[in-house]
Amino acid sequence: MNIAIIGAGLTGLTAGLRLSQSGHKVTLYEKENYLGGLSSSVNIGSEAIDRFYHHIFVSDSEFLALIDELNINNLINWYEPKNAIYINDNLYPFTTPLDLLLFKPLSLISRIRMGIMVLCSRFINDYSTFESITAKEWIIKRSGKDVWEKVWEPLIKSKFDFDSNSISGTWIWNKLKLRGTSRGKSLNKEMLGYIDGAFKSVIDKIGEQIIKNGGNILLNKEVTKISKAEKDLFEVLTQDSKASYDKVLFTSSPTILSSVLQDSAGTDLLNLEAGKNPPSAIESPAHQPKDEENHLAHYKKSLNSIAYKANICLILELSESLSPYYWITVAQEGLPFVLIVEHTNLVGLRGYDSHIVYLSRYLDVSNPLYSAPDQCVIKKFIKGLKKVFPDIKDGIIKNITLSRAPFAQPVITLDYGKKMPAIKTPIEGLYLASMPQIYPEDRGLNYAVRLGEKAANEILENL
Repeated sequence: MNIAIIGAGLTGLTAGLRLSQSGHKVTLYEKENYLGGLSSSVNIGSEAIDRFYHHIFVSDSEFLALIDELNINNLINWYEPKNAIYINDNLYPFTTPLDLLLFKPLSLISRIRMGIMVLCSRFINDYSTFESITAKEWIIKRSGKDVWEKVWEPLIKSKFDFDSNSISGTWIWNKLKLRGTSRGKSLNKEMLGYIDGAFKSVIDKIGEQIIKNGGNILLNKEVTKISKAEKDLFEVLTQDSKASYDKVLFTSSPTILSSVLQDSAGTDLLNLEAGKNPPSAIESPAHQPKDEENHLAHYKKSLNSIAYKANICLILELSESLSPYYWITVAQEGLPFVLIVEHTNLVGLRGYDSHIVYLSRYLDVSNPLYSAPDQCVIKKFIKGLKKVFPDIKDGIIKNITLSRAPFAQPVITLDYGKKMPAIKTPIEGLYLASMPQIYPEDRGLNYAVRLGEKAANEILENL
């Protein structure tokens, strides 16, 4: 089979690896001039570093199995992080259960209730009861209003913007469960993994294997149209090319799929499966194209119902360290970012020749800050950083790299599982594997690998 994969992030690359290993000809289309998507990298000093901050957890079994298969498991190193939370104009250690017990912004009973909530989340596997209640309702029920207002409300607001009040309890449960499993058997010791050469080492290795298996990777190729051609082949168009394929796997956002998916006059784009409400067999052929058009419009509408938040991420190269902490959660409203991640406090200085700090902000693409000029964003972020660290001097900032991602965080609303799109679309031969389908898990490298594996398996099963 000749298979097109749209998007060369970790999900698309993993699917491409599996399909090419099964003897199929795969061609990956990537609109950027680099591989990896949100897992891509930039160069600082003599080192590659992730464009957006990443680490892995000890429970990330799919990712660890993949790097073992690629024979690069020797590149993984494990570190014990020191974390903090910024609230009420102060930094508080927030790594161990003892840190929580000593956390003064909450009353003692609130600290205990929050600790029990976090601990219990680790052992809950059935999330169905959380789908129909909001994160706010779930947190208040389990740990009280004080915990919600002082810790979680500002965090969720900074993560989901104006959608914060409609976020499902499933999302917050999964966050707590994941952090619990990162501690392994020891509740007091969290371990995080990082790859020598950044996660680019994994991305590049997968790309090499796909090419070795006879596949093709096309960079700077933004797909502008996907349609069904004659003999049930798909036509994939870019600004300067057109090619035909037996199957297509789309790994970018559902919204983008909706915009590029087009009917072709005189073709049967929607060969709907049983149970998908196909056009009636008794209708005349003259009516069927109109019905197919309606089915396509309905599918596009369902794709467009999946909302996202964008991300703005700054990488600061500093001559001095900001703090002893790796991960600082910003639980105070009024600051332009939700996270301060001092990467070099986890992995060391390496070849960066600088202390590396990420500043991250989630927001709606309609927020004026997202489309503001780089210097305006940088000025606002640095002003916020000086509020957290009043003694910081401009002279320690050696360089700043700003990255934007329009599709960085799916908005997980109530009963999200009911509207999550399937991998196998209603269009025969077209498949979708995108971040919103990782649910109930949240974003992460491990789940991108898992989704790529799952999509490849589904394509192979349906050949």
